[in-house]
Amino acid sequence: MDEWVESIVQELKLRSESGIGPLGSLYLGGGTPSLITPEHLDRILNAVHQYFTFREDAEITLECNPDDLNRDTLHFLYRNGINRLSIGLQSFQQRDLTLMRRSHSAEQAGQSVLDAAEAGFDNITIDLIYGVPGQTIEEWELNLKKAISLPVTHLSAYHLTFEPGTVFYHWRKKGKLKEAPEALSIAQYRLLRQLTGEGGFDHYEISNFARNGKYSTHNLLYWSGESYLGVGPSAHSFHGTTRSWNVASLKKYMELLQQGEPFSEFETLTTVEQYHDALITTLRTRWGIDPVSLEKRFGAKYRQIFNQETALFIEQGIMIQSRNKVAIHPDHWLIADHIFRDLFMDTGGDNTQ
Repeated sequence: MDEWVESIVQELKLRSESGIGPLGSLYLGGGTPSLITPEHLDRILNAVHQYFTFREDAEITLECNPDDLNRDTLHFLYRNGINRLSIGLQSFQQRDLTLMRRSHSAEQAGQSVLDAAEAGFDNITIDLIYGVPGQTIEEWELNLKKAISLPVTHLSAYHLTFEPGTVFYHWRKKGKLKEAPEALSIAQYRLLRQLTGEGGFDHYEISNFARNGKYSTHNLLYWSGESYLGVGPSAHSFHGTTRSWNVASLKKYMELLQQGEPFSEFETLTTVEQYHDALITTLRTRWGIDPVSLEKRFGAKYRQIFNQETALFIEQGIMIQSRNKVAIHPDHWLIADHIFRDLFMDTGGDNTQ
């Protein structure tokens, strides 16, 4: 652990030489950073602030599990500048948590939010999963009502997916687990939109809901195509026309840093790839995309193609046009991937454009 933390600090120092800043957000996640000791977390935070500058209103988020959040830990985090918690609850139903092999209990799920609020946190986001095998519409409703009743300012709700290599994927292949019926998934999504709306949440992105204007500053950077810097094994970075990623192996990552060798790879995006990225990110949000901005960035050809490809979707009510912007209607966000594919340019295998 000591070696890993020092590797993170070393990379922070190297990355700071690019002179970027001041930064609007810091996100400690992509794992469970609440598992590391307060001393290690303090070392990383000190290095971050030593090598980078932040805006006064910067959002500082820590990803955590409910069972890692005792009151001493919460007070430590609050005192040390963490101003937003992302708690991986997944469900308030014990059966769901057991199925998903979560280490916390249903009781700990709710209590962690209350304890965080008591410690001073007024910006708390939680994750919920729907489409869980065996999960009824009534159980999903209880999950939503419980979430809305808590001092939560942001909610991320994801449909369970069966990714290759995961336990769920293996169980489904063996017939031990069945995916939720499509009709039930649609019903759960509609209930999600209905109850969060009634609870004062703004459905502003496919899977994200905010109350009292507490949008995720960090995720909005991704969705608006802004640059971001990732530090640590397998972390990704984006700088407008280039993407880069660190080696995934923890051992290799530390060895390369110690040896002063390159520890990341990068690619330069073609214009078509940049255009596709712009569609995927901006059209995930309720604000959508401004065709004029497409023309300014990519040229009149791309605006014309976009207008042609979206015309039928707008006519069908799948997409909406207002205030010079085009967006996918939230009722149709479930088929967003299908829409993206239809909007993508066919390069005939030629990605050099």
